[in-house]
Amino acid sequence: GDKVILFMMTKRLQRVLKLWLDQIYDLNVAVINGDTQAVATRAEDMTRKKLIAEFEAKSGFNILIMSPVAAGVGLTVIGANHVVHLERHWNPAKEAQASDRVYRIGQTKPVFIHLPAVIHPQFDSFDVHLDRLLRGKLMLKDAVVTPEAVSESEMMQSMGL
Repeated sequence: GDKVILFMMTKRLQRVLKLWLDQIYDLNVAVINGDTQAVATRAEDMTRKKLIAEFEAKSGFNILIMSPVAAGVGLTVIGANHVVHLERHWNPAKEAQASDRVYRIGQTKPVFIHLPAVIHPQFDSFDVHLDRLLRGKLMLKDAVVTPEAVSESEMMQSMGL
C-alpha cells in the first residue's frame, strides 16, 4: 500500500483535514508541526520520530500530515512514496527539503511529488503565479550559485589579487 505525506503550513487546516481524513478513511492520521516535540521529556511523549515510526509500521495505506518547516531537518520518512504540497512554501529550498524526507537510503518504491493547483481558463490563479515565482527563484539560484569547481586563479582574481 502506498503512503502519503500531506505538507501544509496552516495548523487549523492541518487539524480540520486530519479530522476529515480520520473519518473518511477510518485512520488516525498523525500531524507533525511546530507543536510536536522533537525530543521526549517523558517516556509517553509522542515525538516526531515516534509518530513517523507508527506511520511507517502500519501496513497498507496511510496518511501523515506535516509542516514543511517542522519536517525540514533530521527526519526520514521512507515509508511514504507520495508527497503532496497542499500549501506551498514561499521558499523553494524549504519545499525541496520537505520533499527530500522520502528520498533517503532504504526507499524501495518510486516516489511521486504532487503540486495541486487551481487553474482558471481565462486568467492566472494565485497557484499559477506562486508556481511561476518559485520557478523563478530556482532559476535565479541556479544562475547565482558558483560552479562546483573554481580554479585557484579564478579565486585569486575574484579577490582582486
